[in-house]
Amino acid sequence: MGISFDTNFLIDLLRGDEDALSKAREIDELGETKYLSTPVLYEIQTGLFRKRSRSEVEAFRALASRYLILSFDEEAAYKAGELRAELLRLGRPKSHVDVMVAGIALARGLKLVSRDEDVVSLGKTFGFLVERY
Repeated sequence: MGISFDTNFLIDLLRGDEDALSKAREIDELGETKYLSTPVLYEIQTGLFRKRSRSEVEAFRALASRYLILSFDEEAAYKAGELRAELLRLGRPKSHVDVMVAGIALARGLKLVSRDEDVVSLGKTFGFLVERY
């Protein structure tokens, strides 16, 4: 099994958040394959370009280069669509990016690292592992 990371984890790593840094060390010791998904890249890049911070863009690109990149492909789109439809039926819509990230994790059988309560609830509802930090 590999590990994928949610947007909040990467932002916290860039900011030097002690909990995120501790979780990153723990994951490094496990030696599992680490992934970033394209929706996470999109979400972070949007925020950084909006701020117009070249130094933060460069820092993020350096961080992102340490991970394998997973695209939001056909299989992930089917999983995400299934999740979103069920959430809408339950009256519990979540952000498109969160659902896409969850769809990729489900399609690939990955753990997802996050402390976003929406993502944690997606994991509980749909049966995939979300590790908090």
